Amino acid sequence: MKCQKCGAEIPENKIYCEKCGAPIQMVPDYNPVDDIRIGEEKKIPVPEKLAETVTEVLPSRKKRYILAGILAAFFGVLIYQTAYRIILKPVQETETEAVVLLEEPVFSLPSGTYSYMPTLTISHPQREEGIIYYTTDGSTPNEDSQIFNGPIEIGEGKTVVRAVFIRNDGMQSEEADGTYLVEFDYPEEPVFSVESGEYQGSFSVIITAEPDCTIYYTMDGSDPDQSSSVYRGPVFIPSGLTVLRAVSVDEEGGMSGIMEAIYKVQEIAPAEEPAQDAAPAETVPNS
Repeated sequence: MKCQKCGAEIPENKIYCEKCGAPIQMVPDYNPVDDIRIGEEKKIPVPEKLAETVTEVLPSRKKRYILAGILAAFFGVLIYQTAYRIILKPVQETETEAVVLLEEPVFSLPSGTYSYMPTLTISHPQREEGIIYYTTDGSTPNEDSQIFNGPIEIGEGKTVVRAVFIRNDGMQSEEADGTYLVEFDYPEEPVFSVESGEYQGSFSVIITAEPDCTIYYTMDGSDPDQSSSVYRGPVFIPSGLTVLRAVSVDEEGGMSGIMEAIYKVQEIAPAEEPAQDAAPAETVPNS
């Protein structure tokens, strides 16, 4: 081996020149240009400006290391982009296409506020090929939920209905939902023309209510409802104890509170006729 500085022969196992004292470089200089040439043979595109930079920075070893890092990053990005286009992107597209849901069920009523108790029906275009499941408490419907077999009556307050359709082959639809708020505008209680109390002799009571309301009443103390007697005229109160109760019901089914009156009626005894004077005794003439 010869000294690269003075050209003198250097014995084996020596790490410096005995003539000029220069250290011996055991590993040949790394030349990035060789890598670039190899890349060109493999048709790997290398920016023209990058190749020019390689030639300019050859005298500096530190810069050569920086350049090697830049080249490694460049080829790493290139490899990642190629792998993404060939492998990762098709896999993601396949997974997206695999999640297919059927059309969601259809509600007969839109979400909103109602002043009466509405009735909700749920349908689906493929109804004969599967089952509709639903919940009314806002929870997620599934195969353990209620099965829709008929109209759902929405009661007073807030109700959240959620439904899905599951076909016989297990395919599930998108979820449908609706929020319903039922608030009644209750009518006022009926008004009696006679207040509760004790009375002498029978009488009649007139019951009045708001316009467009129907009055229902009972006389035995039971709660009146829409199956009770309909008020059509004054109610006769006989002698004895009578508990009169009545409610008003508007056209939308809103029912008022119960109005009550208790009547204790004493029967009036008929007046006694005055006694007639006795007829005078017949006088017998003297003979």
